Amino acid sequence: MALESEQVLRDVISEVLESMFFAMVEFEECESGDGSFDYASEIHLTNHKGHIAICLRVSEEFARMITANFLGIEETQVSEDDLKDSLKELANMVGGGYHARTNNEDRHLGIPSVWKMGCEGMDKTLADAGFGFAFCGQPAGSAVLSYLPGCGQ
Repeated sequence: MALESEQVLRDVISEVLESMFFAMVEFEECESGDGSFDYASEIHLTNHKGHIAICLRVSEEFARMITANFLGIEETQVSEDDLKDSLKELANMVGGGYHARTNNEDRHLGIPSVWKMGCEGMDKTLADAGFGFAFCGQPAGSAVLSYLPGCGQ
């Protein structure tokens, strides 16, 4: 089940990044807590049994590039607010795509959040494993799929 869920997440991330942000990525295994990423965005799918958290961590360089692609502007024109908004949108699209593919109608998609890694104690999701993705051969980000039992709606 875990491997199947991870493959669904990989497929959704790939499709969203290619179709909406014009970025083709390659996937690789990675260790959790990789400190090379600057931003994290997260979204939860919740039901009475608990939460599924999808956390995407990306480098600032990759975040600026996909934001510029998404908005149709130059990377130098990307503001901090633009960057955070596009990362929330990325989390929302990935969460929605994952939800649609897993056909679990009793789960509700939450509101995405974004934060700068290492700021204000906001490194929220610390999971055991995840997978990385690269853009043009360079590490660009990682994704973690976590199940948090209890405290559902």
